[in-house]
Amino acid sequence: MNDNSGHHWSFDYNYGAQNPQFAQELIGTLREYYAETTACDTRIGQTFTHVYNILPNYWRGYGGGANEELSIGTAIIERNKDNGFWNYSVHYENTTSGENLRMQFRCSAKHYRSLTDSWRIDARNSGDDKYAELRCEGYLVEDSEVRLRINGNEILAGTVDASAKLTCNWALFDVIPALAQTIRESDDGVDLVLLEDLEQLRPKSRLGFLESIQTPFPLDGYYLYGAGLLPSYWWLDTHGDIVIASTFFETLVLKEKIGENA
Repeated sequence: MNDNSGHHWSFDYNYGAQNPQFAQELIGTLREYYAETTACDTRIGQTFTHVYNILPNYWRGYGGGANEELSIGTAIIERNKDNGFWNYSVHYENTTSGENLRMQFRCSAKHYRSLTDSWRIDARNSGDDKYAELRCEGYLVEDSEVRLRINGNEILAGTVDASAKLTCNWALFDVIPALAQTIRESDDGVDLVLLEDLEQLRPKSRLGFLESIQTPFPLDGYYLYGAGLLPSYWWLDTHGDIVIASTFFETLVLKEKIGENA
């Protein structure tokens, strides 16, 4: 804990007289979520969605001034189950930087959500030059080579062992709840291979248990560490949802849930 604020260090980004305050925005978002969101059961095949506020961990450098909200965008994670697989659609929009990402990928229905088939990324920004748009398509070759086709040019992103559990950071919102008990019972956590944002291969990554807290809400914390990977911290609530995901530069805070995970 940070003794000055009472909030866990992994998502405590209050700085002096900063206004709006990070903690107020985070806690306010979660309180509104718990007070107003009622999830309805859905049948298998219907869409299950999490919507997150994006908060900047370091407010200086962002345009703001008299802004009343700290939020700089929204991340929406949609998935539906079809014939034993999960189809994911992720929309990430940073209204401050102008970054707009749409990602589509398919995973097995097992706990590790291993990537299958192919995936696609459509990226745009607010610039007006030739770099304003990027299209990337990826796929596995014989379950070992990870290949990317970026604006028509094909590259080898890396290779993985055929038995490796290759997943994506955007699937961790489901992987961590599914593996929570296994992670807690393991002294060393669990190993996986991560394809960060469906582009950067991180072959030596690990999920581990951090600790449990009661403030601002009862939450269990997990960490993701890996070679070449910035650390991130994931907080799971008593309903089995990741409500806080804190990376190096930004923190995602759950503000809406639609449907139930089948």
